[in-house]
Amino acid sequence: MTFPTYDAIKGYFDLKLWTTDMVAKAVELKVITQDEYKIIVGVAYS
Repeated sequence: MTFPTYDAIKGYFDLKLWTTDMVAKAVELKVITQDEYKIIVGVAYS
């Protein structure tokens, strides 16, 4: 299991504990997908 999980990242972002840059880093590290990034942040990953 990889930590943080998608659910954890989404929760952190919703609580404003993570920024969009931090979520993007999770995509770079292949913890979440680009589609999951879009769901969490609300805009497409670029």
